[in-house]
Amino acid sequence: MSRRSLGLVVSVTLVAAGTALIYPLKEVAPVVSLGVVYIPGVLLVAAAWGLPLGLLTALLSAAAFNWFHLPPIGALDIAADHDLVALVVFGIVAVFGAALADFARARTAESEHRREEADRALEQLEALELERERMQAEMIESEALRRSDELKTSLLRSVSHDLRTPLTSIIAAGAALDSPSATAEERHELSEAVVEQGQRLSRLVENLLDVSRLESGKAEPRREPVDLPGLLEAARHSIGPGGDVVRLSLDSDLPALSADPTQLERAFANLLDNAVVHGAGEPVLVRSRLVGPRLVVRVVDRGPGIPERERERIFEPFYRAADGNGSGSGLGLAIARGFIEANGGEIAVESLPGQGSSFVVSFDAPVSGPADSGARS
Repeated sequence: MSRRSLGLVVSVTLVAAGTALIYPLKEVAPVVSLGVVYIPGVLLVAAAWGLPLGLLTALLSAAAFNWFHLPPIGALDIAADHDLVALVVFGIVAVFGAALADFARARTAESEHRREEADRALEQLEALELERERMQAEMIESEALRRSDELKTSLLRSVSHDLRTPLTSIIAAGAALDSPSATAEERHELSEAVVEQGQRLSRLVENLLDVSRLESGKAEPRREPVDLPGLLEAARHSIGPGGDVVRLSLDSDLPALSADPTQLERAFANLLDNAVVHGAGEPVLVRSRLVGPRLVVRVVDRGPGIPERERERIFEPFYRAADGNGSGSGLGLAIARGFIEANGGEIAVESLPGQGSSFVVSFDAPVSGPADSGARS
């Protein structure tokens, strides 16, 4: 039996096992919450056989869950709104989980490939420095294992925390929508909660994809004239209600930048979101000025500040500052630096403990006049 055929057999078997397991669990838990029974099988197949089979397992699981457990039984139809919400949430979790498992599998394979290349290079030096080769091989292997462990831990933390919180809120809101005692105002608030948490999940997926593109070197900017004030306004709007505390103080005669507007908007959106999260509820000030030959943007918050020992580490993927705020995935600043540097800019942080932080972004100012209406924002 080929490896792909074995994967198909395992996929179907796990879906069947999950479907059977849900029957006794219906006695102790609401059926809309039991779709999670299929998730371990989706993760296992994606991790062992790759994303395509993982997505197939997710699709089979959703179909089986709908057919065998969601009314009307024996039909691919949805009778109640909360069942539809549960099925959609399950589909999002299953697909996202399969992508994460495949991402971890690919990174592990990449680490193994790099380790093997290092071993081959060291073997060529064996005749000259056998002892040094042995020690260096151990060091490289240890580093590869450490990085692999860190990645697995970071991914698990991201899944367990950043996925669980919005998913729990969506499921709870979806179930409450079906309550006959819910008023129209309460239903509206619950619907808004579902949308807000869904957007939070979407931002997490976008951040993971951005980090993947940056680390794989596939974030080549598509340059065009960019109106910086318009772009900063778009970035402020993109972070949702948090953008209400952002104050823009921008020179009106700034020249247009030659950059990728999508990448820069994502970079500044992550900087603004970070400042809002850590800004202790105070206004966040954004200034843009021409300073000599440089176009400088400052994002200033009034949060607790960043210790000097952490001012470089905060730009590492999955790193979260030890300021007591557990919000965020630890990806935003890594994405901001990656996209800013990809577009020829620089980013640094200035901070005084207890007085806030200032993220300073600078670009070489183009030799041109103010941005005109043709520049993209």
